[in-house]
Amino acid sequence: MHSDIPHGQQPRTRVGALLLLTDPEDHLVLIQPRYKEGLFLVGGARHEDESPREAARRESREEIGVEVVPGRKLLDYYSPPNPRSGAEASMNFVYDGGQLTEDQLDSITLAVDEVLAWDRIDESQLDHFTTEPHAVIIRAALEARQLNRHFDLEFARTTRGGLTLLRQADGHDDIPGLRGKRLAKGFA
Repeated sequence: MHSDIPHGQQPRTRVGALLLLTDPEDHLVLIQPRYKEGLFLVGGARHEDESPREAARRESREEIGVEVVPGRKLLDYYSPPNPRSGAEASMNFVYDGGQLTEDQLDSITLAVDEVLAWDRIDESQLDHFTTEPHAVIIRAALEARQLNRHFDLEFARTTRGGLTLLRQADGHDDIPGLRGKRLAKGFA
């Protein structure tokens, strides 16, 4: 407990756990959640007594009916609270979920109360099927996987309610595969 924060007034931060999944041809395996715009990674919020890795494993079972054991952590990212939607601040962990087999892909069963659809797409299609911040997150996770690195991103809320990538918080100036690409509104 920190003495500068009054008891009972600690900030609330949601913890999210996500999986970077690909198919045998290295296409991204993404879902269309009911509560978010565009395709995104499989995963969601951690329940009270579980670790982020346990949450990622549970979310894969719940959302696509396939149990995925999270591999190496690729990416952490912080998203600030959103007063417009009421969303709390969140700290999110993206794990390497590996490559799903054709049998696993054929057995995908969606949690209809949470997920509208799933698809396999090439990285070059991200800008057409997801939001700018989600494209940044997915590209950074792919880059971390390829380079065997870990990235730590921090987003800020814009005045219009969107997200802007502020910086990498791990001391690196950029993510090599994202050089010169438009990352998110207000960031180049």
